[in-house]
Amino acid sequence: MTSYDARTALDAIHHHQEQTRDAYVRHGAKLPYLLVTALAVFGFSAAFDLPNPWRTLTLLAGGGLMTGMLFVHQRRAPVRRKPSSAEWALSLWVGGVVTVILVAAVIGARLLGLPEPSMVAGAVAAVATVVAGYATRPTIKAITRRDGHG
Repeated sequence: MTSYDARTALDAIHHHQEQTRDAYVRHGAKLPYLLVTALAVFGFSAAFDLPNPWRTLTLLAGGGLMTGMLFVHQRRAPVRRKPSSAEWALSLWVGGVVTVILVAAVIGARLLGLPEPSMVAGAVAAVATVVAGYATRPTIKAITRRDGHG
């Protein structure tokens, strides 16, 4: 094997790794998954404005929706890889930001005297979830690229 052959093979490997990382990031930020996640966030929040039997059913439906979405998301993934600690940290941070937005929206809706404050806050948090999914895509891509070369 010549040095040219070795370099060509190594370049091909790097190219395939880059394609794999791109497919991983693209799949993670697909609109249907973001919309289902946003719907579940809305459902979890809006459930608190409902009377008790409906509250329980709505919370169970939201949990089932998230569980089903996560199952389908994993089964349809074109690339399977273990998320890095940086990816987990970013996910937890984004979840925390969305939670803070939800709590702030509930407080704001109650201060404004809106009729269904948790439903309004759930809508705000659902929009924040979709925005966060698209806004963090370049960061996830940078993390996967960095982890791939480290």
